[in-house]
Amino acid sequence: MSLHRTKATFIGLFEPGRVNEWVVTEKLGDALKKKLGAKAPKKPRLRIGERLHVLELIVGFYLFFCGCYDLAFGKNGYFIYLFIQSVAFFIAAVGYVGTFVPNS
Repeated sequence: MSLHRTKATFIGLFEPGRVNEWVVTEKLGDALKKKLGAKAPKKPRLRIGERLHVLELIVGFYLFFCGCYDLAFGKNGYFIYLFIQSVAFFIAAVGYVGTFVPNS
C-alpha cells in the first residue's frame, strides 16, 4: 500500500494533470446493477495483461533477492520477513487481491 501512496504522491507533485486519476475505493454498486439486466454472461477469458502489475512484480523480485542475500550472509534472520513480504507482492502482482470486474 505504501508503494501506491508513494507513486501517487510523486504523480501529484510532478504531474499536476494526472492528480485526480487516483481512485481511493472502487464503487461497484452501479456496475453490478448494469450487469444484471444484460445478456447472459459469456465464458470468462483470462487476460494476463489486465491482471499483471509489473511494479509489484519488480518489488517482489527485489525483496526476494534481499531475502536470499540475508539468508546467505545475514546474522539477524530478517530473511523470514523478506520472503513473506515478497510472497505478498507476488500475490498482488498477479491480481489476486481486491475485486476484479471485467470491462465487457
